[in-house]
Amino acid sequence: MVQAGMNTIIGLVGYLVLVVAVGHWGTKLVSSEEDFFLGGDQLPGWALALSERSSGMSGWLLLGVPGLAWSVGLSAIWVLVGTTGGAIFQWIVYARPFMEGRKETGAITPIGLLAEKLPSDSPIVRALPALVTFVFYMGYVGSQFLAGGDIFKKAFGIDPVIGVLLIGGIVTAYSLAGGFPSVVWTDVMQALLMVFTLVVLPGYLLIGVFLDPTTSLVGGLAASGGHRATPFGGRTGIVALVFLGASLSWFFEYLGGFPHLDARFMAVRNDGDRRSAVIVASVWGVLTSTGAVLLGLLARVINGAPQAVQADREMVLPFMILQHLPGLLGGVLLAGALAAMMSTASSQIVVASSTIAQDVYREILMKGEDLSEKAHLRVSRAATLAVGVIGLVIALVTSNLVYTLVSYAGTGLFSAFGPAFTLLFFWRRDLSVAGLVAAFVAGPAATVLWITLGMNSLVTVRLIAPPIGFAAAIGATLLWPSGESSERATSAHTASQD
Repeated sequence: MVQAGMNTIIGLVGYLVLVVAVGHWGTKLVSSEEDFFLGGDQLPGWALALSERSSGMSGWLLLGVPGLAWSVGLSAIWVLVGTTGGAIFQWIVYARPFMEGRKETGAITPIGLLAEKLPSDSPIVRALPALVTFVFYMGYVGSQFLAGGDIFKKAFGIDPVIGVLLIGGIVTAYSLAGGFPSVVWTDVMQALLMVFTLVVLPGYLLIGVFLDPTTSLVGGLAASGGHRATPFGGRTGIVALVFLGASLSWFFEYLGGFPHLDARFMAVRNDGDRRSAVIVASVWGVLTSTGAVLLGLLARVINGAPQAVQADREMVLPFMILQHLPGLLGGVLLAGALAAMMSTASSQIVVASSTIAQDVYREILMKGEDLSEKAHLRVSRAATLAVGVIGLVIALVTSNLVYTLVSYAGTGLFSAFGPAFTLLFFWRRDLSVAGLVAAFVAGPAATVLWITLGMNSLVTVRLIAPPIGFAAAIGATLLWPSGESSERATSAHTASQD
């Protein structure tokens, strides 16, 4: 692996210092629990859009996608069509009901919105979604810390434990200090750095390819073999359709299925902010997705298959930065990969801590107790610290558990939250408590079972578990409708007879 020089290290350290400064500034925006977990109507739509996109795409965009494109070629683009299309669709269709639901109910967490919209005081409405959120997000947080440590090891030769502690400590510190506002504003900076990285680096390399008469992007991909210059990787007929469906199935992961993204929609102040957020999220998504795929393709054409990338294809971005860019700029752009991980980890820490402090402690354990706003804020910060520390411990002690949880997490969360919010917002028949419970049991259970049995290699779990979650929620609601729904249905029937 190409090792970073002193100028690269200076650029990276400078960026990390700036992150801490912005996070500290965010503390000035927090005076209540609502501020800490949802921003208190202080955040503009464009900032929420950048925050949602950077935390939604995480290190996968900067490390996973270039590595995928380097490995398989042009056919990698379909995954990005699914994820970017799903994200834009989510802002257009789902952001408004989340925003309006928050204003209608006063909820400050996604789980709280579910609980307030359902006609039930049963603690299971909060407890079960809280359990699913906490278990899956702990794996996610741990994986982001581990990935940061891996970059420090391969780019700087630093012990990965030190890297994990550094990234985990910084992320936990600014999340603890300023909560949601700090996370959003550091996300904004990180989102801008990510788009800068995925425009500048591929653009610089592409100019070099165009100026070299002996090099051709498509020709180089074709010469590398493996059908890398074809849009379906050499697949035809039904096999190509199955491949396309599996790739585009990422679209369905973005239909209200991730609480740390849902919180951004809830925080939108008005419809004007929502419209500006749609534009910002769309432009950012197209630019970064194009750049990530292009980077992987250029790495294959320019550098072929270097040993460092063969050993770990997710090192395409760090390798190309250190190989082709000057030190100080390289350090700043290398920080883009860490920025993506930090953005996701901080968002997940805040949403997991809100689940503990608000949905479990305040609404279940201390329900009816009259605590001061300062007391609630202390509990919120204590929960944030606890979640960050647990994520660090899991990353350092049980890395195998981290990767196991991550393999389940994305689909496990969506197959529960996706059906719950989609049916709550758009189904004419009201989702019942039984329907909610069914979604949060059947969806995650199907995800774990399908992957554990090794069936994911045959058919992606993204096409299996979410439909099961939807079917379970719909079936349970029809069998055991909520009391208010039943009363409305009975009244309507009586009125029609009269």
